[in-house]
Amino acid sequence: MIESSHEKVNDSASQSAESMRRTIMAAMIIPVVVAVMVRVSPLWTGGVRLLHQAITEDGYLMLTIARNIALGNGFSVSDGLVATNGTQPLCTLLFAGCFKLFGADRATGLYPIVALQVIFTFCGAIAIYSCVKRYIYRGQDAKFVAGLAAMFWYISPSTTSHGHNGLETGLYAVLVLLCIALYDAILPKLKTQFSLSRCLGLGTLLGITFSARNDACFLIAAMLLFHLVTTWKLHVKKIAAMGQCMVIGITSMVIASPWLIFNLTKFGHVVPVSGRSEASGTTMGENVLPAVVAIVENASLFLRIPQHYERDTFVVGMCIFTACCMMLLILKRLAWFRQQFSAGFAILVFYVMALAFYYALFFGVYFFLSRYLYSIVTLSAITAAALVAAWVRQSSRKDSRIPVFVVGIAAIATITLNARVYRNGEKHMHSQVVAWVDEHVPADVWVAATQTGTLGYYHDRTINLDGKVDPQSLDYRLRGRIVDYLDERNVAYIVDWAGHAAWADKPEFASRFELIVHDKQANLAVLRRRDGA
Repeated sequence: MIESSHEKVNDSASQSAESMRRTIMAAMIIPVVVAVMVRVSPLWTGGVRLLHQAITEDGYLMLTIARNIALGNGFSVSDGLVATNGTQPLCTLLFAGCFKLFGADRATGLYPIVALQVIFTFCGAIAIYSCVKRYIYRGQDAKFVAGLAAMFWYISPSTTSHGHNGLETGLYAVLVLLCIALYDAILPKLKTQFSLSRCLGLGTLLGITFSARNDACFLIAAMLLFHLVTTWKLHVKKIAAMGQCMVIGITSMVIASPWLIFNLTKFGHVVPVSGRSEASGTTMGENVLPAVVAIVENASLFLRIPQHYERDTFVVGMCIFTACCMMLLILKRLAWFRQQFSAGFAILVFYVMALAFYYALFFGVYFFLSRYLYSIVTLSAITAAALVAAWVRQSSRKDSRIPVFVVGIAAIATITLNARVYRNGEKHMHSQVVAWVDEHVPADVWVAATQTGTLGYYHDRTINLDGKVDPQSLDYRLRGRIVDYLDERNVAYIVDWAGHAAWADKPEFASRFELIVHDKQANLAVLRRRDGA
């Protein structure tokens, strides 16, 4: 009788847990549908939404280079006259192929590119589901955890923002996951034999991932170091473990070498000009606090912090407090994490830590940190799904509905933030600059700006002044002679955000340019070259 009573209690608890799992998955359907609709809406409606919602300022820069490649101008900007490597090669070449299909047309060429972004994030969700179910998660309810992790990742406003920006972010997230999954898949064989073919395959995939974005060097380093340490602990022959790491590492370098050689021979540096520009004039550790904000934003999955609040004292303080709470939770359940997750998951953790360390201490432009630390969303989605699954199992015995309520709140927040993306989808922070140039400047007249991604896409004869694109511009800027570069390029107008009106008060600019537009409401400033200057 006692055993029968226990069996009934266990059956009841199991049924309650299964009911909660079904309710949670059902609660995710509407946010997934909203996320899909928001992401395909530029393709559906076309027009202004196609031009503005899915492409950011830096995205337009990559598209400008891709379009020039399609036109036969190689990696270049400024009407094909300025060679550049300020991009990531893999996605740039993919987008160049899209432009080639549509005759390098600025408008229609965006359709396949936006479609690729939709495909990348969809594939990312599938990759998370497959990788978590088959390799990464080793605990109970693997199918539920995998499905929930994929949904969390897909509906996250960070995925909507960064995965649909005209850049490599969505493709890169998929490739990182595939690297982790492949490592988990071949690790059992690597523990018992050298397996040259498997090492070559993993190295090739890592090299391709590096071509998608060069901070994959941290993923490669984390994987090789982890593999070396863990295989030695398992008493695998040290010479075999070192050989495997050498084959994987060298293969990844060989795959990445064409881009590295191109950078070195054409521009004199392995690091692209964009990276050198962003790192110039920075102080070590200046981005520690903004990095904490970016980490919390991505780790929370369902939170987006407006850029103008990212340095607010209260916001930073709350983010520091939240980050500390997250760390305490992880440390408290460290043994549980080790039991539930694979070696590949540990590599993902080390990789994210290396990214956070580098961008917090050595990087310059703080407002890019959320995108550069986007891999945290993948890590957090998997972790959150596993924690929810554990919570459901525990709550079922207490007859609690708290997990369902919490996930429901997250779903509502996600719907709201994704809908906000759609609401603002016909606005772009640089559209006023493009509109003024299109109305007032002939196509053959040179203009300049510090932010030339969007402007350079729509007006070919555009000169970049911050050095992220133009190596010569970076050289002039670092020497404090940017005005001389404007003279050399015969620039007639400087058109950018309203803050650039202050340039008219600088003696070196005032002698050559006059301020003709200063519209704070429209966030626009225009300086015109003086007659005879």
